[in-house]
Amino acid sequence: MAVDKLIVLICTFGFFCCGHCQLNLSEGSPCSTNNINNGTCVRLYRCGSAVLTYLYRNAGFIDDKQLPGLPEICSYRNDGPVVCCTDCVFSEHDEFKESAIAPNGVLVSRHGPKAWKKCLDYFQRLPYPCHGKGEVELKRDWIEDNECHNVTLNVQVTVGGQDPKPWNFPHLALLGYGDTADAAQWLCEGTVISERFILTSAECTNAGVLGTVAYAALGLQSSVDYHEKWKIYNIKKIIIHPDYNEPSWYHDLALLETETQIRFDNEILPACLDVGFHDITIAEVAGVPSLNSDEIESKSNETEIETNDTKANDTTVNDTIANDTKANDTKANDTKANDTGMQTVFVDKLDRKICKGAYKPHNNLIHGYDHKTQMCYGVRKNGGDTCKRVNGSPLQIDQFRCQYTIIGVTGQSPDCGKPGVPDIYTRIQTYVPWIESIVWPDKD
Repeated sequence: MAVDKLIVLICTFGFFCCGHCQLNLSEGSPCSTNNINNGTCVRLYRCGSAVLTYLYRNAGFIDDKQLPGLPEICSYRNDGPVVCCTDCVFSEHDEFKESAIAPNGVLVSRHGPKAWKKCLDYFQRLPYPCHGKGEVELKRDWIEDNECHNVTLNVQVTVGGQDPKPWNFPHLALLGYGDTADAAQWLCEGTVISERFILTSAECTNAGVLGTVAYAALGLQSSVDYHEKWKIYNIKKIIIHPDYNEPSWYHDLALLETETQIRFDNEILPACLDVGFHDITIAEVAGVPSLNSDEIESKSNETEIETNDTKANDTTVNDTIANDTKANDTKANDTKANDTGMQTVFVDKLDRKICKGAYKPHNNLIHGYDHKTQMCYGVRKNGGDTCKRVNGSPLQIDQFRCQYTIIGVTGQSPDCGKPGVPDIYTRIQTYVPWIESIVWPDKD
């Protein structure tokens, strides 16, 4: 398995597997690498070239043309190895100690909520499509006068302009109801976020006469997969957000704990949770558009989403989106279908005024649209609708077509995908502390 291969790589290139190559020198001692360059024994995290090489190799980057060789080990301290470093400048604050490698080789800080750290941890050890891929070069230039290496890290990142893959939901779960998995009815969806938990809407926890949700089917490679290809897990425990009150649309969120640990592979990978670090101007949903792809007028960049409550005002949704939407090579009205008709539909984040106008107070929303706990997105002209829109399905983003971040969970909408009525979602960022307290209660 890919995971097993990655573990081998970590052992092969990690400093902790090199006990036989110690120089038996204490920290601060002079040392030499390959008996050529003079260096100094310093802790790993003080040597920029060493720690960056270590981080990138552990993240799957093994091309020696991109990375220098690993330095020799002087000795070990309680907090890690002491290496023979030939850098011109040593770190005084261990700034790389809390660093990690994100998709496409981007160096990021691990500081943040538990969910962010888990996201980075998953990327390091699971076979995401862009694991170990990216335009990365760590250069060491020898400065003769100073007898040391000047270190430069170059990471080139291209965002946008990439077509969606045929199937972009390795984290998607179908939720089943019934006495047996074979006879179950699959009525809702959810998102795999850890080895034991699936995120969905609270209303998906019960299907009336069919009872509570009992099964989760994972490893879906198309919208019409045959059951024999599914990997089905029994649901052990249902945890509904404590503030949810049926049939209210507020706090419409739940966590499902599986009976056994979910086995990750190339077809099943967890999604990240939105913690406010990403641009969410344009997002993606899975849908079966009402229009044939040949009928889609992709040349149109206008937005003709209107609401009955905003027509009276001279404010149009088109003006709002024009102000809110950042320039992006991927147009929100572009869709790509796979062989089964399932499409990735791009949707635009709408201004809260538009959302409030579309969702005024009624029986299910006593106070109307709540921007703190909800969000709404709209489909551009002729961009197809998302009336596949199954409750509990994810609203997601991904800059690199690799590791997806869930920003919303599908709730109820009166006319899904209909131009003029934006779709409403539960805002994940607001609920991250609650999710963390259940999914990763013991993590720092």
